[in-house]
Amino acid sequence: MLQGTRKTWVVLALLAAVFGGVRAADTELDMDLMQTIEDTNKSLASNIATQNGPGSTSDAKELQALFGKVEAHFVAKGDAPDAVELSRKSRELSEAIVKSVGAKDFGAASDSATTLSRTCRTCHTFYKKS
Repeated sequence: MLQGTRKTWVVLALLAAVFGGVRAADTELDMDLMQTIEDTNKSLASNIATQNGPGSTSDAKELQALFGKVEAHFVAKGDAPDAVELSRKSRELSEAIVKSVGAKDFGAASDSATTLSRTCRTCHTFYKKS
């Protein structure tokens, strides 16, 4: 009986360590997500510059979804209102790019993409870890 109880405690301790570690990891943004945003943003800039409508639209829609995840992360974190606002602004700029490209206004899309890049840099200034 004593050995069975010890096994139960060991299993419970392992589960607590695993799930506690998962919860701790959730407080940080996934670096793969951030790298995907950076790569997609570069692709977007290239697609806008070459007036590739389908590519620009695809990239901007992907960025909308990705910035939605970033925004949700910072909302859940609860102590980064500037990051919430910057990620919301980035999502809205991505949406504006989709609309501009749809109207074949690549000048406006380029302006929004430039603002989007600046917004990313602003957020990184305050929240990116070295």
